[in-house]
Amino acid sequence: MRIDTHLHIYADPARGLYEIENFPIIEYGEKADIPLAGVGGSVDDALAALDAAGFDYATVLGSYEVPGYPDLPDGLMHWPAEPHYGQYREDLAAYNRWVCEMAAPHDKLIPFVSANPAVMTSAESRDHLAEAFGDWGARGLKLHPIGIRAYPDDPGFDGVYDACIDADVPIVFHSGPDTRGRGFSEPGVFAALAASRPELKLVLAHLGGGSWRATAAVAAAHPQVMFDLSEIVIWIGASAGPSADDVAGLVHSIGVDRVVMGSDFPWYTPGVTAEIVESLPGFSRAERDAILGENAARLLKLG
Repeated sequence: MRIDTHLHIYADPARGLYEIENFPIIEYGEKADIPLAGVGGSVDDALAALDAAGFDYATVLGSYEVPGYPDLPDGLMHWPAEPHYGQYREDLAAYNRWVCEMAAPHDKLIPFVSANPAVMTSAESRDHLAEAFGDWGARGLKLHPIGIRAYPDDPGFDGVYDACIDADVPIVFHSGPDTRGRGFSEPGVFAALAASRPELKLVLAHLGGGSWRATAAVAAAHPQVMFDLSEIVIWIGASAGPSADDVAGLVHSIGVDRVVMGSDFPWYTPGVTAEIVESLPGFSRAERDAILGENAARLLKLG
């Protein structure tokens, strides 16, 4: 079984192309000939990429950011309890419903919805997500702390985490540095959440990204946390990126059973990502199969 645990789909593929072109990946330094997917990420684009690489499933990771990506109010580390941007409540709910309805006709696609403490109160998020997990078919949550300008321990996420625990679904977090140095998604900032909410099924994306050297300590201290290989394997050999041996050593240090494969489509394709995972040194056939799908099947409770 092959499962892509980190895939994005855009209602308007022009938006996907815009994000790829205007938000370049710089945290790994320079590397020539990055194999971009070259598409905007429509449903058809995604299904074609999955079929071409022989993938059985993919989690479609939603993310809702307030227009303009406003920062936290001056002097605050967390969003106020009463959302600054509550006027977008219906937009957030509509986006999450779209993710679920878009994925529903396609057996390969598993929808993950999103939350935002600048838009909904903790209680509103809990109730909204309970409905999404209970009635809409959502199977998990995606949070991008840099995009929503919120640290993982923001009190506005309390209801979000309650809903995820109640529904027994995983949360995929973007992890890695941000250009402003705010540290919203550095691997170490997830330690407090993992310690205070050990019941949460946390998956830190990109193996820590450009901060991959800090990942091993978080993994060792919190054995329930999982990690995905999206993006970082594409940047193996970049001037500030890891080597293939670095990635393989980190995966072995974490534990093969705690690592899943993700592509970050439409930036990169499932097929190219899987080829790189297959080429990593020092893994048995059984270990490669675990990373490419079996670990994710267990996480997602797939047969």
